[in-house]
Amino acid sequence: MIRRALVFVLLLCGLVLRAAEPRRAPLPLRAPVQDKNFYLLSLIERTPDVARLIASDPELAAIRRYKAEALRTDWQKLRFSDAEITNAGAALHRLYDTDGEIRRSGVYVRYADVTVAWADAARAINNILDVYGSGKAPRYPEIDSVSYDVKSEAYMKMLRTITVSLGEEEMPLFFQPSLRFALHLLDINQRDEAGRLEPLERGVNAAVLHRISSIEWKKFPYSVIIVPGYGPEKPGWALAPEGKLRLELAARRYKQGKAPLLLVSGGYVHPNQTQYCEAVEMKKSLVADFGVPADAIIVEPQARHTTTNLRNAARLMYRYGIPFEHTALITTDSYQSSYIESDAFTKRCADELHYQPGKIVRHSSEFDLDFTPAIDSLQIDPMDPLDP
Repeated sequence: MIRRALVFVLLLCGLVLRAAEPRRAPLPLRAPVQDKNFYLLSLIERTPDVARLIASDPELAAIRRYKAEALRTDWQKLRFSDAEITNAGAALHRLYDTDGEIRRSGVYVRYADVTVAWADAARAINNILDVYGSGKAPRYPEIDSVSYDVKSEAYMKMLRTITVSLGEEEMPLFFQPSLRFALHLLDINQRDEAGRLEPLERGVNAAVLHRISSIEWKKFPYSVIIVPGYGPEKPGWALAPEGKLRLELAARRYKQGKAPLLLVSGGYVHPNQTQYCEAVEMKKSLVADFGVPADAIIVEPQARHTTTNLRNAARLMYRYGIPFEHTALITTDSYQSSYIESDAFTKRCADELHYQPGKIVRHSSEFDLDFTPAIDSLQIDPMDPLDP
């Protein structure tokens, strides 16, 4: 009887809507850094009936009380233990009777299961606490590390201020004390890269999105020309000369009618904590230096590596309604094109993403690769919190 009533509640709040495939539209982002890393947790918070059911569960309430106490005593205890992850997952599986909205969103396309999605989120919170609270080396230490000496008195005082402040907040859900603390750690380290320029569809990509619906795709051999960024290592440089050379090649192909759009990809990466976004600077150069119309350029401003250049490009192609069955063209220098085609790159994608963001169909020239994107690219990776 209880389960039947719960399913009815979830139906009312729209969480059991099913779809044959994830929705082909940008995710609705209210708090971009949180939503992109922890979509499941945001979904729970914003669905009042579900939040009330989870808040009232005795097992989850016990975890919440322990985490609230950790704010007063020892923030390290905000980490989720293996037992807490397992027990909370079992409780969520019992309460959250469907994977409908999870599947519909596409962010967990590789499994769409609440238990696995929760475990991902919990381990990702732990990772943020380890890296930006305790100073553990992240996946890419040179560009993603903590910004402070974590053992300094000043940093410890700052963390203490955060925990005391959070202790004053009303947090009825078991994951909220740990989640809020993790988000504060990203904020004080100026690691909000995942949310910068979001929502893209209402900002840097608004004009090109308006144009996409009128494109006659069959007139072009490729859907888009993907141009991976090349970040300058010199402080104060907005665009690396290597990156500009890639743009020259891509602009030439655009003017030859290879594709109706260019997709430039690259975030705030090099040098560490740079004020410049590779993709934004690439768009500026395409318009000013090569005469490409601004509304023909899709900006992907978060990728930090070649792996995520392709993954994030595939994501935007899907979310913006660009035909997946239509081959895209990757245009870059010969060194990167050879690397993307290599076994080493395939292994790196498998190791870091746990899937391939697409398939290289052929090496069509020294600078060009034919590429078909994969829907697996929609899968979020909160273990890389600056670009999940």
